[in-house]
Amino acid sequence: MSNVETLNTVLIRVYRSLLQYAGECWPWASANAQSTEAAVRDMAAEEQRLAERVFHWLDGRLPVVDLGTYPDNSSLHFVSLSFLLRRIVSDHAELAACLKQARSAVVNDAPAAQLVAEAHAIVERHLTRLNELAAKSAHAEVAA
Repeated sequence: MSNVETLNTVLIRVYRSLLQYAGECWPWASANAQSTEAAVRDMAAEEQRLAERVFHWLDGRLPVVDLGTYPDNSSLHFVSLSFLLRRIVSDHAELAACLKQARSAVVNDAPAAQLVAEAHAIVERHLTRLNELAAKSAHAEVAA
């Protein structure tokens, strides 16, 4: 796989992640979970900006940049944020693994390698935070 193909795969995975989907589907959150909801939206916004950076790197290197499509997540439209968080954690773990693999696949292009490394670091940081939020949310459910 070429560097361009690798970066396009990175773009699709980041741009079509469950975190991005959660930013668009507005899961139900209780009044007590507003800080969790804000944190999820902030992480989605940061990854949206990351996707924009990858898109700009690809623009001009491909005749058409493939943005992919969301997997069928329609069953997740009317769920609670605490339920969705567990799914987001799982999806982000897969995304982190994909980006780790992409880091070793990008060769002979320092800007591309740096972009993938930054993407991996952002996703790993978010995965840590998402795990914390999911644990906090699960604890709050048990306490209720």
